[in-house]
Amino acid sequence: MGDRKDNRRNNFLVQGGILAIAGIIVRLIGMVYRIPLTHIIGDRGNSLYDSAYSVYSIILIISSYSLPVAVSKMLAAKNSRKEYLDADRIFRCSLVYAAGVGLLASVFCYVAAPVLVKTEAAVPVLRVLAPVIFFSSILGTFRGLFQGQGTMVPTSFSQIIEQIFNAVVSVLAAWLLVRPFQEADPEDLLPARGAMGSTLGTGAGILGGLGFVLFVYILFLPQLRRRKRKGQRTPVESYSSIYKMILLTVTPMVLSAALYNVSPFIDNYMIYAIMEKLNYPEPDIQTMHGIYTGKYLLMVNIPVAIANALSSAMLPNIAAAKSRGDASGILSKAQLTVKVTMLIAIPCTVGLAVLGGPLIQLIFGVSENYPSLAGDLLLYGSSFVLFFALSTVTNAILQATDLLKYPVIHSAVALVVHTILAFVLMNYFDLKVWGLVISTIVFAVVLCVLNNLVLWQKLRFRMNWKQTFGIPLIASVFMGVMCWGGYFVVQFITKSNTWGFFVAFLLGVITYFIALFMFNGVTEEELNSIPKGYLIVRLAKKLHLFYE
Repeated sequence: MGDRKDNRRNNFLVQGGILAIAGIIVRLIGMVYRIPLTHIIGDRGNSLYDSAYSVYSIILIISSYSLPVAVSKMLAAKNSRKEYLDADRIFRCSLVYAAGVGLLASVFCYVAAPVLVKTEAAVPVLRVLAPVIFFSSILGTFRGLFQGQGTMVPTSFSQIIEQIFNAVVSVLAAWLLVRPFQEADPEDLLPARGAMGSTLGTGAGILGGLGFVLFVYILFLPQLRRRKRKGQRTPVESYSSIYKMILLTVTPMVLSAALYNVSPFIDNYMIYAIMEKLNYPEPDIQTMHGIYTGKYLLMVNIPVAIANALSSAMLPNIAAAKSRGDASGILSKAQLTVKVTMLIAIPCTVGLAVLGGPLIQLIFGVSENYPSLAGDLLLYGSSFVLFFALSTVTNAILQATDLLKYPVIHSAVALVVHTILAFVLMNYFDLKVWGLVISTIVFAVVLCVLNNLVLWQKLRFRMNWKQTFGIPLIASVFMGVMCWGGYFVVQFITKSNTWGFFVAFLLGVITYFIALFMFNGVTEEELNSIPKGYLIVRLAKKLHLFYE
């Protein structure tokens, strides 16, 4: 009986693990397809794409990005109390809300494109992205429906399908728009053409993901209808009260997410404005910015995706626990999620610092004008992973426990600090993209500190610093030493960056897990709560890594 209770309690982490695995697969696909894409459109094309994409992201966040989280939170609370008629109305009202707001946002993005991007070449790129916002809104609502039922499987598969469509169409469209015109068009137009091809892939991905969730919804519909027939004991809420609930839930999340994610948009604007003022040629600005967004941010966002996945899975479960008045359930789920996130984020931070340069060389080759920039950014800026992962998880805990105003306030404070610091570092110290790296890390640090202060004050949430941070950090240091030594020994013998990287990576993974078990940094229960974790437990016992 106790085992079944533990399984129910930790099911959210299993679902989070499923979503995290999907997130890793999505990021790996993204990394793989960016290799041929970067060769086609170059660092300048990446810069134009990211300039447009950052604006698209902000409009998407304001219009509908928070819908999956908000819908799942509301549905989880209703389902936990068996108020199935209210849950059905919430979903239907959310669809109407998503369609209306998504349509308005798409029209605004298309019409205002010349004002929203700093460089003229990015205007057509943004206009290609504009219609995607509408379909993203609808897709987000369906994902929220499934997450509110406690399953992340449809969301996970739809994300993978979305990325596959994105990868194939992006590379193909970029190639078709660039290759035939390489001799006929001026060189300055080719990056814009390539970036437009990339955005076509984004739209194709959203449509592919939407098609999949609609198919799953049709299969899921009989179960939803059976629930509706059960009715509910409490009075059914009116449509006006449900729309009010949606607005009160979505608005703080939108504001928090917008402030949390608006920094790339501000960064894109500032780096062009400041570096043009300092008389840097536009091709150099585009190249440096493209390396920062298309290589550095691409790499560090892979492990950060795990934190996003665990947060998405955790939020409806904590919301349900709060709805039941289960204070201990809230704290146990939050503590476990933070610990698992740090078990992944800390070694990724150290690993990217040690092997970031070889990894960039392996994937993208050496940049012609700035050969060491991407590797140096990863070496000195890998702490982005740790602090952003922690700030993402703590933001989600605050939102799940209805402390909605604090993520908004904290994100606003962090954004102001970030913007001022980035301006000073780039304008007065001429640090170029390094100013963005430093100020972005400071942004996440400020969020972590403020979030944790409120969590302690309001929920008496306390982290086990030794288990959550100390032991993973010690194990990661051992891992980093093995990675560094293994790479240079193998690279010296074979003269191969590829062999050096893969041997060092394998040594690092083995070292980290052995050190983690040696210092009792993870328990059998925690491993069993992740997808296929029992296989790790079985292997660890065979190797006598558990001390029972």
